[in-house]
Amino acid sequence: MSLRNDFHVHSNESDGQLSPEMLIDAAIGNGVSAIALCDHDTTVGARRFTLYGRSRGITALSGIELSAKWRGGNCHLLGIGVDDCCEPLEAVLRKTRESRDRRNALILEKLAELGINISHEQLRSEAGGEVVARPHIANALIKGGYVKSVQEAFSAYLSHEGLAYVDRFRLEPAEAVNLLRDAGAFVSLAHPRQMSIGNSELFDTLIALQKAGLQGIEVYSPDTTDEQIHAYKEMASALGITPTGGSDFHASGYGGRTIGYYREGVPIPEIKIPGLV
Repeated sequence: MSLRNDFHVHSNESDGQLSPEMLIDAAIGNGVSAIALCDHDTTVGARRFTLYGRSRGITALSGIELSAKWRGGNCHLLGIGVDDCCEPLEAVLRKTRESRDRRNALILEKLAELGINISHEQLRSEAGGEVVARPHIANALIKGGYVKSVQEAFSAYLSHEGLAYVDRFRLEPAEAVNLLRDAGAFVSLAHPRQMSIGNSELFDTLIALQKAGLQGIEVYSPDTTDEQIHAYKEMASALGITPTGGSDFHASGYGGRTIGYYREGVPIPEIKIPGLV
């Protein structure tokens, strides 16, 4: 089995279902040689992840995924190889988690007004880890019989256009890049297709973020077309930034995603990150 890298997976400390240790075991089973845990807004699982990875002989990197302010689509930044004891970063993460908690309460209130009753206890039980996020609400909606899928939950209730949507605290993109760089991370723009902008505007955005310290772009990610991959590679080459890849794995069966693969049956190339792998 050929080796591959996966620099974007999630554990049950945010909105994934597997523990940090289980992710390592699954990665080894899939022939992955280097992997980064990039949970949303928490590094609480990072130390367990890296230590267990070392004991299993795999390169396991601490990471984080931050959501930045953006219109319409999503702007997410990956901090790979981040210092999980950086107090300025941890202070922002605490503020972000508190904002999530306030938003969750408001979402539950909106859902209740629509005749959908989900308790805080149900939501906390659904999450289990440090971060309680919209996917956990989506799972509660499915279990309550209100929707049939996560996609339906977001479309009907939780997305920007959903009936129960509530915004939360986010940094500006350049601020997020600066924060992650100051925390010692290699910073890559995650799944750029989710920004919902054209290639010309994406290229201009990359130029601006590179000035703030951006070092990479996630070329290989789920649902990315061959045309987009080609365009992202061209942009990375033109700007001298590193093309990275990640499965954005959350759970078995979630979106058809598999650790070490960016598309069903198509492995992520073994790309090196300067200074880390």
